Amino acid sequence: MRYFALIIASVFILSSATAQEKQKTAKSGKSYATLVSATMQRTIPGMKGAQPSVRYDFILKWKSKQVPETFFWRGDNVWMNCLVKAYKPGKKEPGEEIGLDKVKRNTCLQLTGIPGGKFPIPEEIQNTKGQAIFFKTATSGWRYLPVTSITKKKDIIAP
Repeated sequence: MRYFALIIASVFILSSATAQEKQKTAKSGKSYATLVSATMQRTIPGMKGAQPSVRYDFILKWKSKQVPETFFWRGDNVWMNCLVKAYKPGKKEPGEEIGLDKVKRNTCLQLTGIPGGKFPIPEEIQNTKGQAIFFKTATSGWRYLPVTSITKKKDIIAP
């Protein structure tokens, strides 16, 4: 009898661990936002031995009535918090920084990866494969938009 109870308890614990593992993954964010474009641009420093820097910019259209809380970019060996600006299609100059609480449905946003932050990668995101924009709202948990192609802009060579 004890052996039977031990087997049942083991099965229960294993199924609970599997259920928890399923909860710890980011879900698709395609119903929240649409990725319009992704670009990267390297800046080559003029100083010998200095490392080039890379700027990542993303344009997306917010589709949800829920307000986003945060945005992150995860690329190959990169994990960055994102600066969010309002984006007006057709304008050459970037928009002004926008508070996430001001983001409404159909707002166009420009996200720029900010290097140097010390934000740990949340556990729910670690298992998600590929390059992606990650975000969350107050009620959604972590969501992601896959980034399948990034347009490379011409390098900037510093004097």
